[in-house]
Amino acid sequence: MSTTTTSEPPRPRRRRLPALPSAGRRSRGSAPRFRGAPSPTGTGRPLVLDERAEQKLLEASRRRGREAAGHGALDPLVLQGDDRVPHFAELASVRDRVIREIAEEAHHAEEQARFDDAHAQAEAERLRRETELIDRRLAETQEQIAATTRQLDLLAMRASRWSRFRDSVRTRLEERWIRARFPAPSTQVPTPRGPGDGAAPDTGEARQANTDPDWVTLQGAPEPPRRSEPPGNTPDTGTGLARAWEGLHKRPGIPGWMTWALLGVILAVEVPIYWVAYQPFHGIGSISADAQTGMLAVSSAILMVLLPHLAGHVLRRRPETGAVRQAWVPAFLLLAVWAALACLLGTVRAGYVMQTEEDTGAPRTPEGFTDPAAGGAASTSLIDRLDLAPQTVTWLFVALLLLSGGIGFLLGLCREHPHLNAYRTAVERRAELLRERELSVVEAELAQSTADTAEARREERRAAAEDRARAARDLYEAAAHAYLDGVSLEAADPAVTEAAMRLSGKWPLLPATRQGPAF
Repeated sequence: MSTTTTSEPPRPRRRRLPALPSAGRRSRGSAPRFRGAPSPTGTGRPLVLDERAEQKLLEASRRRGREAAGHGALDPLVLQGDDRVPHFAELASVRDRVIREIAEEAHHAEEQARFDDAHAQAEAERLRRETELIDRRLAETQEQIAATTRQLDLLAMRASRWSRFRDSVRTRLEERWIRARFPAPSTQVPTPRGPGDGAAPDTGEARQANTDPDWVTLQGAPEPPRRSEPPGNTPDTGTGLARAWEGLHKRPGIPGWMTWALLGVILAVEVPIYWVAYQPFHGIGSISADAQTGMLAVSSAILMVLLPHLAGHVLRRRPETGAVRQAWVPAFLLLAVWAALACLLGTVRAGYVMQTEEDTGAPRTPEGFTDPAAGGAASTSLIDRLDLAPQTVTWLFVALLLLSGGIGFLLGLCREHPHLNAYRTAVERRAELLRERELSVVEAELAQSTADTAEARREERRAAAEDRARAARDLYEAAAHAYLDGVSLEAADPAVTEAAMRLSGKWPLLPATRQGPAF
């Protein structure tokens, strides 16, 4: 509470300036609005007033100056004395608190920024190591692709060699057949005797023949054209048939999902055959018998489909590096067992169809024969009514089982060649590694740029904090001048007005901060 030199009774306490929200205290409804982004510490406390709040602060200071002048609280001695005006001390304290909060926020932001910069530097180093690792993996993959390409070129050269051998054998056989079918005419021609022909010796008989008027000289038969050599007989000059691999196809012949789908269809076809074949062994009509028949039929179908498929898969993988070269022996043994089981199960299934069906409408004799006089018919079977031979029915079911298992065997053989599969896998791995390398390089460059600009961003943050502190000083200095403006406009004493105007010409009006914050 301020006192006057006129010994006036004390007046009620004046209203204070709208205080800025401090740490740990929420802004009330009467507090001015603030602008700016939330602070890095997460308090959400902006430290720079917006334009409207600044105007409110200045208007409040000017209004308090008018009130102080109207109540006579100020006189020339107070305004011209060495002591500060009480309102200026209040403004200075609020200003110092705001500057300290700005410094605190700047320190928190600097701490978080340094942590982020260190993390960016570590991330850049990690990404560089990851890029180096990807480069080594790419080099290894490229070596694998080159080795697989050489293996495929060797296979292509072997196939080309076989094609040349086959073409040469076919050419020789065709030539022999042509010579045997169309014998060549005699190529002996009379010795030319005409004049000027250097092929005939200069003898007396030749001269006598030339003088004979009945002598006629014929031209010799031209030499037959030379037959061009077949492609198989040309030297190895790199031309002709391909000596290298033709390249990777876009997609394999039969995808994996299609292979398993076809095997499932084959299983669905074979299960009913085995079901009917095993019914006589377990009986018909009971749940336990049907369950036993079903389990045996399903297991037999799986076994009869997977055996040839596994054999084909083993034979297909024989050229693979590290594969057992004699794997064809167990593969063919499996095929032999499968073929024997197919014949046996087909015979059992045919026997079930060929069983005799008796005509119960005719009386039977004690010996088991139907009495012809009673009008009964003899025992018949299904193949008798269809007029089929037993061998036909047997071979029908055997061929059906062999065909279904043979399809599984072909599906095992239709897989990609091991070298081709390795090449395709290496190419796909290389493409994936290239994508990973691109992402790693981009992220490494981004992290490195963040780490490289750490010092510049630190200077920018320091300059920004200093600008905010300077803006706070200027704002509260302007509030002090607004207070003096209100005093000079409202004061009734010309001496007070003159003293306020003289004091307003000084800069700064507010006392300096005792210890400036370090940004």
